[in-house]
Amino acid sequence: MGQGLRLMHVVVIGTGGAGVSAIQTIRELDKKCKITAISKEEHMPYSPCSLPYLIGGEIKKKNIFRVGSDFYERNKVKPLLGKPVSKIAPKEKAVLVNGRKVKYDRLLVAAGSQPLRPPIPGIDLEGVFGLGNLADAEDILRWIKKGTKETVVLGAGFIGIECAIALQRLGLEVVVFEMLDSVLPKMLDKDMSLEVQRILEKEGIRFKLGKQVSEIVGNGKVKGVVSGKRRTSCDMVVLGIGVRPNTEFLKGSGIKTNFGILVDDHLRTSVKDIYAAGDIVEAEDKVRGSRMVNAIWPNAVDQGKIAGHNIAGVERQYEGLQSINILDVYGTPVLSIGMASFELKGPEVEKVKTNRSVKKMLIKDGRIAGVQMIGAIRNSGHLLSLVKKGIDVEEIRHHLLDDRYVDPALRS
Repeated sequence: MGQGLRLMHVVVIGTGGAGVSAIQTIRELDKKCKITAISKEEHMPYSPCSLPYLIGGEIKKKNIFRVGSDFYERNKVKPLLGKPVSKIAPKEKAVLVNGRKVKYDRLLVAAGSQPLRPPIPGIDLEGVFGLGNLADAEDILRWIKKGTKETVVLGAGFIGIECAIALQRLGLEVVVFEMLDSVLPKMLDKDMSLEVQRILEKEGIRFKLGKQVSEIVGNGKVKGVVSGKRRTSCDMVVLGIGVRPNTEFLKGSGIKTNFGILVDDHLRTSVKDIYAAGDIVEAEDKVRGSRMVNAIWPNAVDQGKIAGHNIAGVERQYEGLQSINILDVYGTPVLSIGMASFELKGPEVEKVKTNRSVKKMLIKDGRIAGVQMIGAIRNSGHLLSLVKKGIDVEEIRHHLLDDRYVDPALRS
């Protein structure tokens, strides 16, 4: 690499999956450039996927950190921790941190997302929590220690179900409210959702499906929630209705956004020398054929690597968002790939049910549009590949859900 590139200063905003992945990639490709990592959190990088397990007591805090304490020193990175970025000034090629300007040659925006907070009365009462970072998890645990017995979780999606399981493991009474009529409604078809709901209800989690909370009530502290004309008592409310990208500080930067930051297939934003990756990004989903924010860990890590290559001057093209979710429901794996039936018009269905598992595959125009598995997820990697590549599976579709089947193309 040339002298100019070796002296480049890269600033990375955010030290989550995308930020860390980008730092590792940049440093691997360029041993000399300056890297500054800025994070509003004071902690070393950790896995947010582990936070429900931390709350549920299944892992200890020390085990959530995904890099060693020498990560920044080893990668020759200057960390600015506990310092949020308030503004990006592209004309000056600088970001504003606590009133101080930090100059950059190339900038990666990987500032992540935060829990959605519905605009309902009582949302700011004590005892209402999101779960977006380690501080949230620790706040929830501190609140529980004060004597919490009954909890309401808003949302029966991926985040809501993980939170509900964690809280139930602590011995709390848990009621989950979901405005749609099924559990994991964007991940599973209703027939598959019912299988998961049965497992959860067997463990004591209760559901109010097709019900929307209109108010959180209490006198300074949470005492209950209201849905329709009914009130449900609780001492804590956990928000699990989704996330939104942290884009507030981008105002005035010229970086184009929709719901998230709009990027091209090299993860470049609309502003020269500024890239974006992770939960903050709105990218193309090749399966759906549209742009969206898909805030899952594999996408963040993958985007960080691609952005890191391009920032370091090694061209890489981003192939698009992965549509895959895996959830552990009391030891039972639940997986979805691609689309659910509500997103498709009249898909053909392959379904296999045994004593230990249920598997479902959605076929559209001879190609796999979606896969759902409960209890056994063997061959899911191969199925994901078939979905991403859009391969015609008409001749083998009846075999793909059989654990014993091996695609001839994979045989040596």
